[in-house]
Amino acid sequence: MSKRIVITGGNSGIGREAVQKFLEQGDKVVFTSRSTKLAEEMLHELNSFSESNRLYFFQCDSSKSDDVKSLVSYTEEKLGGCDTLVNCAGIFIGGEVHEFSEEDFDLQMNVNVKGIFLTSKYFLPGMLEQKSGSIVNVSSICGISGGYNCAVYSTSKAAVNNLTRSMALDYMHKGIRVNAVCPSATETKMFMTGTTQEVLDIFTGNNPSGRIGTPSEVADLILFLASEKASYINGACISIDGGLSAWTGEGRQDKAE
Repeated sequence: MSKRIVITGGNSGIGREAVQKFLEQGDKVVFTSRSTKLAEEMLHELNSFSESNRLYFFQCDSSKSDDVKSLVSYTEEKLGGCDTLVNCAGIFIGGEVHEFSEEDFDLQMNVNVKGIFLTSKYFLPGMLEQKSGSIVNVSSICGISGGYNCAVYSTSKAAVNNLTRSMALDYMHKGIRVNAVCPSATETKMFMTGTTQEVLDIFTGNNPSGRIGTPSEVADLILFLASEKASYINGACISIDGGLSAWTGEGRQDKAE
């Protein structure tokens, strides 16, 4: 049965892959982006879905209440409601705390945390009315452990993880599941832009799998968590990281005795 999907930040990276995979399994999708140019390019590439009234774009800044309220109204108009909300919109601003500006702190927390709060706040009433729904938040392995040069980013993703867990408890008896995916470095535009080969080699060398993840792999996990196959998974923040979070970081020891 076709489901109604809303994906924020759906114009690139993990969100873009999720949009296509939901469409391919027969669902209807509204995706958002702050950039109309990228969205228009995507609609052109996927024009068969938009022409058949299964794919819609809405320009939205998830950190602004009025934008999110308008998104909810647009989704109701085009899809008749929302069965699954996927919060992919996010930004990364690196830097050590003593050099980090207050403006960048506010921006990162607004996009990464407040955006998820607002979309959830305004889509939940419809889910409560229909007594069903699923929310999947895109977090990060940095929300589970710390990382170099990303104290504020890590803070924002840790907030996403506990927001996810607490929401799951509040809404589980009302037919709504809330989960998060926590990727390590993934081959997205956000990660690859400005990343030198030397830095990329460090990331791949430090991962037990010997590589970084792909947006498609993360999108597959999102689709699973949104499906009925994951009906007993609630409040989970699942690492998808090639085994990185399982490793102590210590060197390999091959001695027999």
